[in-house]
Amino acid sequence: MIPLTLAVATDALLKSDFDAVRASGAVHPLWLREGLTMRAFPHPDIDTWRSNFKGQRVVDPATGATIYGAVDDIWQHRDTGQLHIVDYKSTSKQGTPSLEGGFGDGYKRQMEIYQWIFRTAGFDVSPTGYFLYVNGRKDGVFYESGEGRMLFETTLIPYVGDASWVPGTIEAAVACYKAEEIPASGAACDTCRYVTERAGHSLST
Repeated sequence: MIPLTLAVATDALLKSDFDAVRASGAVHPLWLREGLTMRAFPHPDIDTWRSNFKGQRVVDPATGATIYGAVDDIWQHRDTGQLHIVDYKSTSKQGTPSLEGGFGDGYKRQMEIYQWIFRTAGFDVSPTGYFLYVNGRKDGVFYESGEGRMLFETTLIPYVGDASWVPGTIEAAVACYKAEEIPASGAACDTCRYVTERAGHSLST
């Protein structure tokens, strides 16, 4: 997989930015701009939840399978106490980023799985999650005072998730894993399509 080094850098900067207000309890300028009554959720396990090799782990009650995911951040509504899952995205393209087209559907599923995981862990999670997009600009001056600088526009996209599909999908995945036979390939599977096309074969629909 190609390393997304610029995205890693912007993720680190955003986490540092929100960790500063998490520690102080201050209001972040982004929340003021968006009219949100939030705070960065203060929890001793926040770094574990954000670690790609640890994350938040829960046991699916129906299958006994361990499901985990690493979030970018969690905000808490100051009035309701509900948690809002936050996912950082980085890009550099024309126009305002959106969840329509491209990887949008995958991002939505990712958000819904995170919401299911934290609800299963016993947290009061709002159905509204947030995608915080940073979009690299191509205007302005790059070199300033001897340093190279790239400006970013930030777009906050609220998304109301529906995680009702997650339990059934976990059950289907576990059943597939335990089955005696390998499932047939299909045109709807990206991995199957890649493997067969590389081998010069075609897939049935």
